[in-house]
Amino acid sequence: MHGLGERMNRERPTDNFSKVVTTRYVKNLTLVLAVMAVPATAMAQEESQEIAELRQRVTALETALSSVRAEYDGRLASLEEKLAAMERGIEAAPTTVPNNAQEESLDDEERAALEQELAGILGGVAASGQAGGADIATPAQPGQGGQPSFSGQARTLNQLNPEISVSGDTFLTLSDQSGNPESNQFRIAEFELAFQAPLDPFSLAKAFVVQEEGEFGVEEAYIDWTTLPAGLGLKFGAYRNDFGKLNRWHQHALPQSNRPLVQQAFFGEDGLRGVGASLSWLPRPFLGDYNEFWIQVTNDENDVSFSGREFDTPVVTFHETNYWDLSSATYFEVGLSASSGVNDEQGDFRTLVLGTDWNMVWSPPAEALYKGLELRGELLWQRREGLEGTNDSLGAYTFATYKLNQRLFVGLRGDWTDLPLEPGSSVWGVSPYVDWWQSEWVRIRLQYSYNSRMFEEPESENQLFFQVTWLLGPHKHEQY
Repeated sequence: MHGLGERMNRERPTDNFSKVVTTRYVKNLTLVLAVMAVPATAMAQEESQEIAELRQRVTALETALSSVRAEYDGRLASLEEKLAAMERGIEAAPTTVPNNAQEESLDDEERAALEQELAGILGGVAASGQAGGADIATPAQPGQGGQPSFSGQARTLNQLNPEISVSGDTFLTLSDQSGNPESNQFRIAEFELAFQAPLDPFSLAKAFVVQEEGEFGVEEAYIDWTTLPAGLGLKFGAYRNDFGKLNRWHQHALPQSNRPLVQQAFFGEDGLRGVGASLSWLPRPFLGDYNEFWIQVTNDENDVSFSGREFDTPVVTFHETNYWDLSSATYFEVGLSASSGVNDEQGDFRTLVLGTDWNMVWSPPAEALYKGLELRGELLWQRREGLEGTNDSLGAYTFATYKLNQRLFVGLRGDWTDLPLEPGSSVWGVSPYVDWWQSEWVRIRLQYSYNSRMFEEPESENQLFFQVTWLLGPHKHEQY
């Protein structure tokens, strides 16, 4: 027993030492693990904070985008309503557009307003994101660091393309007289391709290519500077002269199926036009509410009143117009015109044409969609020199068009004129007509015309016109 006890007593110090070592080892290991766990815990906490911040930013960005989207939808709906209202107004009154207006200028103003609205909406993304605490990168505007703006670039590129339009003017013409190649048949009076666009902030260009009676030609092609100082404007190219009012209008835009008899007798069916330069001046109003002057020099391409000798004997044309607002529903215009050039191959004899035009439009603002009246006319006088002396001719027309409702119009035109190339002869006529606008792109017209030529023995003619005019694209029936 003692031996056993002594052995046990001898072994106890060793066991105590082992226990001490083991305890110290465990403590040290625990301390090491604790020290190693601290950085891991700190890193996990930092990652959790970053994720939380990112989630907050994403939430703020989503909120800002939702707000911008709602604001954009609201503004877009408002703009669509305004455009729809404008289209309804234009559709309802296709002939009450102010004669002096240029349709492309209105289109440019609409585009500018839309681009400003969209630019404001897109620019609001940055402000909305910053208000929500989000870090949103915004593209630099021009002049900020030399970087281009990303907003509106697609629309800017699209503006480089011109507006392209197509118009067709188709007739069925019936007459009780034989021998006229344009009567008793279907025919395409005019097929027109129109190109127009602003070239830069200072000028715009227009080109009209027409097919008439199977032949293609350029009716107008010119550049127009509209922002020159002192109210000046400059047009250079091929154009229809500003003599009176209807001479400027293309075939498909005429208020009747044919041009007035006095214009046909004095200038021919194509009217007065040529290649040259036109200078206009818009002064401060001195007579009425609006005044404008034009002076134009063109090649002599008219062989009815003039010689048709091109630039050798240019034709000089002058036109002045005055405008008054008589009331909120009525305006009145009156103009003066003059054109002069030689009428023979040698350049020995000259022709002078003087004219005055008038136009009164009544369109009550509260009922403009359904009521309206237009009164228009011109008086022309011509002095033509020749081998047999001087021949004076006089002619005039006047018409009235009344709007019965939104799409239906009725009118009546009266004509009388001397025939300058047939001294001692004259012709008079009367033409009632009905226009129905299926839309602002389709017009259907029925017109009856009675003409009586006063020779030694009077000759009369009865004509019936059924006319369908259609348009593709933004170019409408341009009126001046």
